[in-house]
Amino acid sequence: MISKIGIIGNGVAATTAIREIRSKDSKVRIDVFTDERHPYYPRPSLIDLVANRRTIKETIRYDLDWYEKNNVNLRLSTPVFQIDTETKTVISTSKDYAGYDSLLLAVGCRPFVPPFEGLHKNNVHVIRTLDDALDIRDAVKGAGREIVVGGGILGIELAAAMKEVGGEPIVVSNDNRLLPMQLDDQGSTVLTKHLEKKGISVLFGFECRSISGDDDAEGIVSAQNDSISGDLVVIATGVRSNTIIAKNSGIKYNKAINVDEHMQTSTKGIFAAGDCMEYNGQWHGIIPWATSTARIAAQNMLDFGSSKFKGITPSNQLQVAGIDLTSIGIIHPDSPDYETLVSVDLDNGKYFKAVLKDNILVGSISLGSRKVAMKLRSLIMKGEDIADIKQSLFDE
Repeated sequence: MISKIGIIGNGVAATTAIREIRSKDSKVRIDVFTDERHPYYPRPSLIDLVANRRTIKETIRYDLDWYEKNNVNLRLSTPVFQIDTETKTVISTSKDYAGYDSLLLAVGCRPFVPPFEGLHKNNVHVIRTLDDALDIRDAVKGAGREIVVGGGILGIELAAAMKEVGGEPIVVSNDNRLLPMQLDDQGSTVLTKHLEKKGISVLFGFECRSISGDDDAEGIVSAQNDSISGDLVVIATGVRSNTIIAKNSGIKYNKAINVDEHMQTSTKGIFAAGDCMEYNGQWHGIIPWATSTARIAAQNMLDFGSSKFKGITPSNQLQVAGIDLTSIGIIHPDSPDYETLVSVDLDNGKYFKAVLKDNILVGSISLGSRKVAMKLRSLIMKGEDIADIKQSLFDE
């Protein structure tokens, strides 16, 4: 009989697990540990906070009342650094919490910060928490030019948010295209033009090595000794799964925490879900991955063996600087067995790509049209022969 569950982390995986547990058991005790001082908010909403589109209250999705209604003990500002796996005791910086039947690691990702020289200088930021977003928003007000290092989703969205509050941002990428995971070269070209129309500069092929200035950041310097001047530097060079607790606790991990089909780690009774875990060598830093793995973990924490994970079809549905982007399945085919169809409308900021194998749609990119995105998603899910509709595939 499971009577006490501990959840470490308070992001989308954690709150999904709470809802799943409560749908099946209203009495089991649930303790949630988070190093943050705020209750749950969706991390994508931090961009709205930087852009002044939301207040702090509007950013927080589940306030303290939500936890109370769900009979959850939320322990804010309680960082956990280790688990005693023998006794399932949670070891925090303040005290130890013992007696758990099952534990869930839902600690997500941490920002990846390359070893640039000068990271300690004033006006150098990363964004992970609500407080980070507030700091960046305040810093934009006093900056003449903002440098965003990183051409991924976070970097682009941050730059667009800074522009909205009066900034003059430049996105600097060491790659030759934006969103390398979600777009190809042509799609990146369309998105780049869209950003430039909004007044956001983009620079490719700049390999940042250091941050210039004495006490305050004054710009960045490349490996080739080229420089860009700026008064604020935000590092948005991606994330890495948070494996620190697993490492400290003797739980097996690779790039992320290893789990089986029940979301159980190498230690019996300790589970993991969301961005911090990998299954069968697969990892996705997207919401469907977090929610689906959290539900499986929750079910097995209550009744082990009751549910098995079967994987997901990778899908990113985003708004990037005000333009709809959906990327599903295989978008970078590496075999001549695949057929690729493409439509480019540079002036209107639209780009569509379909990847087929034996006339069956297996992957797509849709930039600039939610209708086309929904159509392509439906065809991928159906897995039917689409030879007869190839010519009208991108019609809205």
